Amino acid sequence: MKVLRYIFIALSLTAVAALALGGSACTFAKKVIAKDKLNQGALAYNRGQTERAAQLFKDTTELIPDSPNAWLYYGAVLRKEYMSMSGDERKKKADAALVAYNKALDLSQNDCKLKDNAMGYIATIYDELGDEEKHREWLLKRVEGNDCADKTTKAVTYYSIAHQYWTCAYTQSTRYADKTKTADPFHVRNFYYEPDKLKFDDCLEKGFEYIEKTLKVDPEYADAMSYKSLLFRERQKSTKNEAERKKYEQEAEAIAKQAMELMNQQKEKAAAKAPQG
Repeated sequence: MKVLRYIFIALSLTAVAALALGGSACTFAKKVIAKDKLNQGALAYNRGQTERAAQLFKDTTELIPDSPNAWLYYGAVLRKEYMSMSGDERKKKADAALVAYNKALDLSQNDCKLKDNAMGYIATIYDELGDEEKHREWLLKRVEGNDCADKTTKAVTYYSIAHQYWTCAYTQSTRYADKTKTADPFHVRNFYYEPDKLKFDDCLEKGFEYIEKTLKVDPEYADAMSYKSLLFRERQKSTKNEAERKKYEQEAEAIAKQAMELMNQQKEKAAAKAPQG
């Protein structure tokens, strides 16, 4: 099953047709130069000339520091640069990208596409830096209290967070697996170290919270249903009460069946809409 690890919008840099021009002759000249640099930077970026694009976008932010597109594009090229770095150098460049994206966000006003790009990339950078808390924080900022977020963005975001929490619970329960009971992957785990059990319980509870948010937004999200089934399997692992274990097993199987039926229906609809050759 394909699992979404993180979310961001792929940013394709395109030449900018125009910038608002006006004011004094000096201001007008700066904006003309800035427009040219922004266009040249976009062309350089698309040709793979990262270093040249970075300088051109940096120059643009200095000429017109109130241009959100200039900061967005500068953030994009900084992110591309740090992807090939490591250690302190990578962290320093990533921090610079975060500054650029935050500037773009602050200047975005009512531009939903730009705002969504900036927040999506900020979340992605924190994910790539291994900061799960900040990653989740920005994913939620992208969809909660943000009028720009559509149904799909909300559903996929909540699903991504739910998946993170399922992974956390699954990792904890797997550490306590009894190697003599490989025939029953859902056997009872003996969480003998209390902090591990508390972490497991917290991740499981939050996993259910966000999977329910996902399904509330999109009741036909088949992958989300599949993970709701897996969350019930984690509950099954965590209790010794046989009646409860049986109950969780049945719920997991019923939801998994529902998810599979929905996936098949969606595949049939997609096949019916596909052009006949």
